[in-house]
Amino acid sequence: MNTRAQLICAHSTPLYIVLILFGLFVLPGWLPPPSPDQSAEQFARMLQDNHTMRIGAAILAVAAALGMALPAAISAQMRRMEGPNHVFADIQLVAAAVGVLGIFIPAMLWLAVSYRTGVPASVVTLFNDLAWFIIIGGVGSAIIENVAIGLCIVLADGPQIYPRWLGYWNLWLAMGFVPGVMLPFFKVGPFAWNGIFGFWTVVTAFFLWLMLNYICTVRAILTK
Repeated sequence: MNTRAQLICAHSTPLYIVLILFGLFVLPGWLPPPSPDQSAEQFARMLQDNHTMRIGAAILAVAAALGMALPAAISAQMRRMEGPNHVFADIQLVAAAVGVLGIFIPAMLWLAVSYRTGVPASVVTLFNDLAWFIIIGGVGSAIIENVAIGLCIVLADGPQIYPRWLGYWNLWLAMGFVPGVMLPFFKVGPFAWNGIFGFWTVVTAFFLWLMLNYICTVRAILTK
C-alpha cells in the first residue's frame, strides 16, 4: 500500500475546500447565491460586470480536478474492506468522477457568459440557470457516492477500516443532497437555489461529507 501517495491525496482536501469557497462564494459574493427570481437583465449585468466572479469561476474550474483526490484515497481504503470484488469502491470512484464535472461545467458556463459583452440577456440567464442546476441540483452522483461508501462500511465482511458510525453518517448525509432535485421547480422559497433546503442543506451536506471523510480516511490510511 502506497501510504504516502494516499496521504497526499487525502491532505489535498483542505486546499480543495478553500478553493471552492473562494471560487464559488467569496470572490463572486454569492453567499447565498443571487435569487433565481431576478430578471434576465439583472442576471446579465451581474455576470458580465462582476470581474471577481470571472476570477472565481476560473479558480473553480481548476479546483474541480482536486475533487478526485480524496475519493481516490477513499476508494483505496474501501478496496481493503471489500477485497478483490470491490464493487462499492468502483461505484464510489465513478460517481466522484461525475461529481468533478458537476463543478467544472458550471465554472466554464459562468466563464463563457462573462467572456463577451453584448450577449443577449436571455442567453446569459439560460447559461446561469444551467450552471446552478448542475452545481447545486445535480446531486445524483453525490447521493450514489454517499450510499456506496455507507453500504461498504456498514455491510463490510472484511477488516473494519472505517468506523461503523461513518457508514451511517454517509447514508444520512445522502439525504441532505435530495432537496437539490427540487431546484428546477422553484424560483422563490426554501427549495429555490438560494433557499434553506435548496442551497443551505445541500451545501452543508457537501462540506460535512468532505470534512468527516477526510479525517476518517487519514486515520484509515495510517492504520496498518
